[in-house]
Amino acid sequence: MPHQFALFLAIVKLYEDHPNQKNWFHINSELEDNFKLKFKKLAPEVHWASSSIDEPFYHLQKTGFWFLHIKSGKNSKYENIMSELKPQFTKHLLIDIFSHVSLSEQIDQALRNPLTRDGVIKFVSTNYHEVKAKQLRDYPLLGQHLPGKGSFSNKFVSYLNSLQRSGGGNENAMAESQACNTQFSSIHVTHPLAKTIFDELSKTNGKHVILTGHAGDGKSTIALEVYKLFNGISEGDVLKTPLKPRENVEKYSVSILKDLSERIRLHDADLLSELKSKDSKFLLVSNTGTLLDLIKKNSKHFNADEVLIESKVLDAISSESGEANLDLETTHFRVFNLARMDNLKLAKRIFKKMIAPSRWVDCKGCTFCASCPIYINVELIQNNQDNVLERIFLVYRRMFEYGIRLTIRQYTEHLSYLLTSGLDEADVKKIYQQSLKPLILKYLFFNRFFGDDGCSSDASALKMKTIRALKKQCFGERPYSRWEHRLWLRNSAESFKLGVQSLDDEFERLRRHGSKVFVYEGMSADHAREQVRRMMYFLYEFQKDELAFISNFLNSPTLLDWQSWQGSCARLSFKDKTTLEQKIYHVIQEHFTGIRLPEGSTQNDRRLYITLSRRRHEVRQSAQVVLAEVDWSTAISLELIQTDSASGESRQDLVLTGKDRIARIDLPLKVPFLDYVMMRHFGEIGEVLETSYFERLDRFKAQVLERASAAGEDRIMLVRLKMDHSFRRQHFAITNNSLEVTDVL
Repeated sequence: MPHQFALFLAIVKLYEDHPNQKNWFHINSELEDNFKLKFKKLAPEVHWASSSIDEPFYHLQKTGFWFLHIKSGKNSKYENIMSELKPQFTKHLLIDIFSHVSLSEQIDQALRNPLTRDGVIKFVSTNYHEVKAKQLRDYPLLGQHLPGKGSFSNKFVSYLNSLQRSGGGNENAMAESQACNTQFSSIHVTHPLAKTIFDELSKTNGKHVILTGHAGDGKSTIALEVYKLFNGISEGDVLKTPLKPRENVEKYSVSILKDLSERIRLHDADLLSELKSKDSKFLLVSNTGTLLDLIKKNSKHFNADEVLIESKVLDAISSESGEANLDLETTHFRVFNLARMDNLKLAKRIFKKMIAPSRWVDCKGCTFCASCPIYINVELIQNNQDNVLERIFLVYRRMFEYGIRLTIRQYTEHLSYLLTSGLDEADVKKIYQQSLKPLILKYLFFNRFFGDDGCSSDASALKMKTIRALKKQCFGERPYSRWEHRLWLRNSAESFKLGVQSLDDEFERLRRHGSKVFVYEGMSADHAREQVRRMMYFLYEFQKDELAFISNFLNSPTLLDWQSWQGSCARLSFKDKTTLEQKIYHVIQEHFTGIRLPEGSTQNDRRLYITLSRRRHEVRQSAQVVLAEVDWSTAISLELIQTDSASGESRQDLVLTGKDRIARIDLPLKVPFLDYVMMRHFGEIGEVLETSYFERLDRFKAQVLERASAAGEDRIMLVRLKMDHSFRRQHFAITNNSLEVTDVL
């Protein structure tokens, strides 16, 4: 049908009729009249009543040179329509949601020149009449018939590269703020804290706000969001100038100090006086050191001892939820620490914006599109989005749970790198000329995620903290016999497919190379097997009984279980709860007695003993004095307990909760401890519990001992480890100068 051709020619006519026409078009009577005229000329046989301008006006954006611009405040309405199964935009909705449409700079310049404009008209008309069933988007036409270079340059790719330290164009990699960058809004996601801070500062009796965290956590970006809220600026709009070190919002009597380290220290006394006066409220953005420096050196302003005031500030910053109140005499603060908050959901929303189809429309008209690793990456992720996003953020979650906390800047840097590999336009052209698939494979995201090309590391990528942390985790290196047989043994591997059409051939070649049937030059069999595991992890659709592959790849037997517990409706089944309790009891009993208890040993005794033991596993301690005992069955319960952070994120973790004598003594069981429990159960005695968990277990032991101690009794209890690895309890007491020994049932 001629709709798209007719609308494009209608736009061309506007350039003919108005030589000074701006590159700014919207639906009006003139455009509709032009569209009707061109439509009838192109396809007189088609009845006009069945035609409408709305369909081509929206769908022309797929050509790569037609850009729709959303009005301020209409983003949510646009996203709601796009979330529908079959998004539809009527003429009314197009006028309501989009301010205008613009053409690419190359097309705009060509249509302003009468000579090239005539050539475009002739080319478009000819193509329509030759193949009427085609749509304008099916022709890589205009790039080849216009002056200048033959590809559409996607500026978004350059922007992604500017966020990385893996190349020369990295001006945005360490930027404090991108308030004036027009591309920033394309990946920016509003932080939920911005509205919370705005509400606090807006209240008549509101407190000052301190926003702290690590460099790269997004403190300055949140300050920018708060500034926009106070000034009525749309979140997608850019500022003409960056935020000044101090921005005053007179209407609300609010001041924003976007970085406390930029203040003039000679004015500290004046700043503190303003904080105490309560005439205006402040948002102070600062790292921990600068904040402590300001308050400690001026402790007299708050009539407080320097050590005491430092302790109060540190307590507020260290709150587990990331939020606390800080009262310094009559000056009251609400403190938010981004370093204490889970930022993975925020990072995931940023990545979704990076791979949004609207960001990559320009690439579809590029001469090198079919062989461009960047666009191949994007399409591969888009076509397998559910699996890829889940698996990427499972890796991040595994690191987060093990104490490797990354900032938003570090996530953004890493995610942009896995898409572009730091390649620029010259690199893409070179790859196009070589046109070798194994070369493309080097740049695909499942390799670049780990900072290498499948064989050797990318030296520039190793500058990233995320890549260095990933290297230390050794993901995918632990063999898993069930899958190793399935992937590499020739008699069982014949029918196995990855299930991703564009990669099935390469996947098969790598498997054959890993089995030493086929040889890739410059690649060892080990490297081939590693790439196969990576492709499987990120792209394969695992069945429920195959999920152990993911757990094994991540070196975490319980991460998928933890993920299944998230959500307010999650519950532990009776079977799962009983199984977990038995395994956890086993490990804690080992820790409390200093005795290695083999898995599978029958323990009818469900008491938890704290004994006077020597911390030496090489010495068998068959008899030990009992300092305290509790009945595990009645005094300890395993529960899923939800905790909420200041940013609105919630999580559910397993917690051992004490009852009766040890009520309110709780032991949170995070993923590293649960992994240790499961690996001990599987017989992996080489696994070592992290020092921090030893400390938590010792603290739990001390609390239980204090409540359940047997001190003061006129007898002592010994437990003896029998040959069947069960405990035998005996009471020893002295009565009438005689030693009485009694077996305890």
